[in-house]
Amino acid sequence: EVDSYLRDNDFLNLRKKEILYKKWLEDVLEPLLQKIEDKMGSQSSEEIRKRKEEQLSLYLKYREKKGYVTLEAYDPSEYDPFFLKTRTDCWKVSVPTLQDPLLKGIQRKFIETGVIKQCETGRPYSTKELNKLTKAELPLLPLSRQRMDAIEWLKIPHAYIASEVHRTKR
Repeated sequence: EVDSYLRDNDFLNLRKKEILYKKWLEDVLEPLLQKIEDKMGSQSSEEIRKRKEEQLSLYLKYREKKGYVTLEAYDPSEYDPFFLKTRTDCWKVSVPTLQDPLLKGIQRKFIETGVIKQCETGRPYSTKELNKLTKAELPLLPLSRQRMDAIEWLKIPHAYIASEVHRTKR
């Protein structure tokens, strides 16, 4: 009887994961891929070819004028070798906020915590305050960096290593 219960439980857990993956596929991956395909399809090969030719002609004109091209000494007003790097509007794809089913449980718990704290104290909590509260609830690991942010981490001396193995080797 216990074996059948465990088999059923494993089957249900597997089914939940499959459903969650299917929701994620429909709500997150497919809209994102569709947006990328639309963006890539909006540019014809002719436009891409013209843009490359324009960049090449700018380079050749600058080279004929100066005789050489180096990254150390170039004038961006005459010729910018990083033109394609800075002009990223053709690569950017913006999508509306996606309803990620993998994050729904976490978001729901976060909202519930905010409501509970507001009921207890009588004032609304900011996201930053709620993050600090959730960090405070976690059990601390010995010699860990759990409650440190990037600024605190940079203040730690360079020789500090928070590992028992390294401490015993010293």
